[in-house]
Amino acid sequence: MSSPTSSANIKFPVSATKDAKIRELLEEAGVRFKETGDLGDPLYDLDVDVEDGIFFLQNETAYGEFGDLEALLIEKGIPFDRTSDMDWNRPPELRVYRPGEPTFEHYFALDADAYEPVVSVAEVRKLLPASLFLPPAEDEDELDPWTVVAAGKALDAYLNEHFPVYPPLSDWVKENS
Repeated sequence: MSSPTSSANIKFPVSATKDAKIRELLEEAGVRFKETGDLGDPLYDLDVDVEDGIFFLQNETAYGEFGDLEALLIEKGIPFDRTSDMDWNRPPELRVYRPGEPTFEHYFALDADAYEPVVSVAEVRKLLPASLFLPPAEDEDELDPWTVVAAGKALDAYLNEHFPVYPPLSDWVKENS
């Protein structure tokens, strides 16, 4: 019995396609390379592109993941971003891997329409004081500024924990040029 497939894309530095094992996995997925070793003209039926040193592949994959390729990229310390499209049995997801100390590996649940990270309204409400949701009392002109500052800090801490900032793939392209 085969596994369910859905569309996914993966991006990583094009320099990684020089690695024989990575190249072999890409060829198994349907990517065709010119004899010179460079990425060929569109001789493949996959959505493949290279722009600013970033290799981009979109394909139908098992569970919306590039399992063996992702594992090999991690083993070799090659950063990547993988986005799985929405499927009937799961929401869209972004997986980000960045090697280094510390290693950054994070999965982000994405909104099905905008493909932006999802922030739970319930979580945001827990972070913010109830006074932010109420109009100021009759004898007050505005909200207490310390309440606003505390709320901002709580929200910032939550976002940093659940949606951490990570370096773009272009940083690795510059390092390996």
